[in-house]
Amino acid sequence: MTTRKRVTVSLPIDVFEAANSEAGGNLSAYAAKALMAQAVRDSAARLTQWQEARLETIEELDEMQLDALDDELNGPAAA
Repeated sequence: MTTRKRVTVSLPIDVFEAANSEAGGNLSAYAAKALMAQAVRDSAARLTQWQEARLETIEELDEMQLDALDDELNGPAAA
């Protein structure tokens, strides 16, 4: 059995009416499903940002390796 927590929320009347109409008599389950879906989208967005930052770091490290290899083969570039 899933542990539950009772909460109170305030919604614009049009949002409540639309959700209640679609809920099929179980607004709590409908709201839980909608909130979980949003939490998953938010987590996915954070994961994407982390992956993009990691890729940028890897690209920077690759560039530094290439620079070091170039220096090793051709000598340091004149500044």
